[in-house]
Formats: sequence, structure tokens, C-alpha cells
Amino acid sequence: MITTLSDVNPRHDYSDEECYLVFYHNDKPTSTKEIKADWFDINYGDKVKWLLVREYNSEEKEPRYRNIKLENIDKTVKVEQKRIIKYKEVKKNEEK
Repeated sequence: MITTLSDVNPRHDYSDEECYLVFYHNDKPTSTKEIKADWFDINYGDKVKWLLVREYNSEEKEPRYRNIKLENIDKTVKVEQKRIIKYKEVKKNEEK
């Protein structure tokens, strides 16, 4: 589901809902990177607003936090469901 930054809730743990957010970071004028996060907040600095994100990575145990200038983040945000693989499905694939 695609939505806007103003429609998602800061300081809400989206991992509790088995989903994560995809932010679009305009890294360079010709380059846009996707940042997957299951938690975010907006911090107000002296001169700059910051987007603080906890990156979602299903393979890592420790979460990674990043600060990104809010002006470099596209206002479009995608909400995606996490893929949950059940043990039985993995077992069936191993037997094949």
C-alpha cells in the first residue's frame, strides 16, 4: 500500500503489525535508494529536520538506526507486509 509520510505514525512500532515501511531517500539528484524501516521518528535539530529510522533487516539480530535529512526523503511511503515463512513450508522445500 502506498501512502504519504504525513499518513504514517511516528514512534509506532510497525513490526508489531508484521509490516515495515519503505522510505525513498533521494541520495543524489539522479539516485534514489529504498530504506526499509519498521520504526521511525522525526527529530527537530537547530537548522534541519531529521528522519530517524530503525532499519528492517530480517537477517540481522541487532537493529541499525540512521539519521537522514528529512528534506532528502520523498513524501511517498510504501507499507509492506513481512514475509513469514512457516517451518512446515521450509521443511517441504528441503525434502524436494
